[in-house]
Amino acid sequence: MTWSMLRAIFLREWVQGVRQPADLAWHALFFAVVAALFPLSLNPDPATLGLLAPGVLWVGALLAVLLACARMFQDELRSGWVDQWLLACRSSGAPLALLVAARLAAQWVLAAVPVLAVAPLVALQFGLGAWPLAVLMAALALGTAVLVLITGVAAALAGGLRGAALLVMLIVLPLVAPALIFGAMAVHHAMHGEPASAELSLLGAMLAVTALVCPLLAAAGLRAAAEN
Repeated sequence: MTWSMLRAIFLREWVQGVRQPADLAWHALFFAVVAALFPLSLNPDPATLGLLAPGVLWVGALLAVLLACARMFQDELRSGWVDQWLLACRSSGAPLALLVAARLAAQWVLAAVPVLAVAPLVALQFGLGAWPLAVLMAALALGTAVLVLITGVAAALAGGLRGAALLVMLIVLPLVAPALIFGAMAVHHAMHGEPASAELSLLGAMLAVTALVCPLLAAAGLRAAAEN
């Protein structure tokens, strides 16, 4: 029963995302435009572009994913879908955190995967080699997952409030600064032929902690928002 509920939640979000392909393309387009504007406004020297590449790519990717996730759970709260989650949890005994985790997983697929798909093409204009590009993709995959999880908590706590999207961004941006720093450092080290395992391990540890804690916190926030 629990597995069918998780599958239904994931498929519902997936079908809604596929029915609105413009939203998926917008996430990737925003990332590409932000990353492309920096080289146009700077000296197109390869050394300069290589120095700025990790930070520019990371900031563009995180902003694109954050904008896609800032309004998470608002439609579910307004339509009463969260109330259905609560009723299903009471009848089946499944924890609400599991349903929230499935919703967050679907959000990562819809918001981060389009950005990751265009990241190699965007990175070409910065002259990244094969190994730095591989490190960038691994770091972005971990970092965007951390971002979606943290944003889920903020969106659940701010659910139902006016201006919730802006509030979510103000809450999340300082919290994801460590992921941004570690991810950019990993790419910098890879570009200089140095190992990036330490930074990737830290990102993995952040993902493990947030994957354990954030669904619980988001579930508590959604339960409080639904009761109010």
